[in-house]
Amino acid sequence: MHIDRLARGWLALALGCGTAAADTLTTVEVKGVRHDQRRDDTASTVVLGRAQLAADGDRTLAEALQRLPGITVETTGRGATVRMRGLGSGYTQVLLDGLPAPAGFSIDTLAPELVERVEILRSASAELGTQAIAGTVNIVLRKMPPRTLAEYGAGVEWPDGRRAPRASAQWSGKGDTLAWLVGFNATRSVLPEPQLLHERLPAGRRAMAIGNLNVADSASLAPRLTWRAGDADTLTWQGFASLTWRRITAAGRELPGATAPGQFAAQDNLFRSRAPLLRGELTWQHQFTDGATLALTALASHSPRNSDFDFAGRETAAARPTLRAVRADIGDDVLLSKGRYGFAPLGAHSIVVGWDISQARRHQTRVERERAPDGALNFVLDQRYDGRMRHAAVYAQDDWQRGAWSLSAGLRHEALATSVAGTSARSRLWSPVLQAAFKLTPATTLRAGVSRTYKAPTMVELVPRRYTTDNNNSVTNPDTEGNPALRPEVAWGVDAGIDRYLAGGGLLSASAYSRRIDDVTVQQLSGVDGRWLSRPVNAGRATVHGVALEARIALSAALTLRGNVARNWSRVAALPGPDNRLDRQAPASGTLGLDYRIGAVALGTNYVFQQGVVARTSSALVDDAGRQRKLDAWATWQLDTRRRLRIDALNLLRPDRVTQRRYGPDDHGLWQDAVTRTRSYRTLRVGFELRQ
Repeated sequence: MHIDRLARGWLALALGCGTAAADTLTTVEVKGVRHDQRRDDTASTVVLGRAQLAADGDRTLAEALQRLPGITVETTGRGATVRMRGLGSGYTQVLLDGLPAPAGFSIDTLAPELVERVEILRSASAELGTQAIAGTVNIVLRKMPPRTLAEYGAGVEWPDGRRAPRASAQWSGKGDTLAWLVGFNATRSVLPEPQLLHERLPAGRRAMAIGNLNVADSASLAPRLTWRAGDADTLTWQGFASLTWRRITAAGRELPGATAPGQFAAQDNLFRSRAPLLRGELTWQHQFTDGATLALTALASHSPRNSDFDFAGRETAAARPTLRAVRADIGDDVLLSKGRYGFAPLGAHSIVVGWDISQARRHQTRVERERAPDGALNFVLDQRYDGRMRHAAVYAQDDWQRGAWSLSAGLRHEALATSVAGTSARSRLWSPVLQAAFKLTPATTLRAGVSRTYKAPTMVELVPRRYTTDNNNSVTNPDTEGNPALRPEVAWGVDAGIDRYLAGGGLLSASAYSRRIDDVTVQQLSGVDGRWLSRPVNAGRATVHGVALEARIALSAALTLRGNVARNWSRVAALPGPDNRLDRQAPASGTLGLDYRIGAVALGTNYVFQQGVVARTSSALVDDAGRQRKLDAWATWQLDTRRRLRIDALNLLRPDRVTQRRYGPDDHGLWQDAVTRTRSYRTLRVGFELRQ
């Protein structure tokens, strides 16, 4: 396969360049933490620090993460999802300050200016949690700077000529016992996505041109207060508040020449949503005289979201429309308490024991009304659901060193109880975690680990609320709903890797992993009351494995080469082959970048690619997600010690994205084929930063 040859070629190039440049490398190591976390930790960890986030100048955290090894970011009209090893939401644990990210949180609304660092853990952790089959992304919000400062930033970008501004600010202050930090960010994102949909059916063909425009305005505030009560006690309050307004307009028109016309030849959609998020975290930490530490945390989050959706469909261009109006409200509330006690009883050993307990509640309302072209009320659908999820965990972890060996052993017990729409379920899981690192030489570290992890169903997957398609419900465009009886997926996994640190800060790295997942979730497609419906069900076992390569090489004092490539495989036993892989798992992805810095000027380019995903999601349905490519270039001028100007040219290749859904023929001879081509645009971005 082409991508496998590319991976082998990239590894050979990285090794060759590393050997040739080992004596002339300059330091390019990511900074922003007190120690080299990647080099020193027993578990395989990648850290994106404050300094690198500031240097990259990305608009959102989603943009920053897509350059990291093994990370892909899927962006849809409702937000961005981070994926590790090609596996999406639920398989990748996303934490905010070491605690589960709240429902409704999206990394594309979080500005890098509000982030201290991002930790990517490829293996599980008894302390951070084992709901991480693919791995963990821990986003640490901005901490106190060493001195009082004020930072300001402003910028604007023009996707397809449409203006999208942004502004950010950071203020901090320190006293004898009290320190504070406030970060603010406001941004508008504009995503034009015109589409062309072609469908083939037994009755003939049809095509529809759809103009989509997605506009989101968001504002985030991240205040932090730290109070020191003597030398032993510290009280910290971390807040986070955000509000996102989103408006999506879509106008579809069936093209002439259709031999199998659809339900509506013309349609107009308007989606509006308002999504606030409030989160507060209070932590008390006590330092004992023997060096032991105790930390207690209480957290509360509140995320009420409401949306309106209006649809007007016409059978012909001149006909009066059928009108549908949907009013939906979702409320998520979480209470969490957590404790951690760490001590070192035998010098070389560092032991941590702790617990966390949480309760989440979701209430969900959806009211839909349809009116015929003559104004008569066809139907009213009123759906109301409440769901509760209770979680409790205790854990113990022991880290110790002996010579060149670094070992970590942990055990975590999870208890999960859900109650949705009158259906209750309970599950318990013991999760052992064992990690080991061995320094073959001072510059070469070998790591390996084994762990038991799980993926709990989300509330969206559990709540049996029906999401209906407005035009042409079919096997390739079905309604969807949740399944209250869905069980957690459980996996055993092994990880291994080797890091080679070159003189001056260069790096060559290779890693591999394997997972065996039981009770894997797949989508079940069926006909219900004359409509096609897709819902998640548990369906036996799946296996997943893959490799990743990474290199960072300073070719000279001014020029740095960096890149990574990852290859993933999976197989779902309950689905027939070929292409019976986990839904939307990216088979291959990678990045390649060059950075040139001299004096006050810095230039760079970055190429991101993701191989198309062909996945059989049921016995007769195959999804082809299409490949993705993106080429960006940037330049910065450090005008003086306080001011910096940055210009970015994004998506220079401007590729169209082609996706396809193919069904059948099944046992009854039914078949259908739908191909969607989505256009993309180049974007120019200009930004200015001021630091005082």
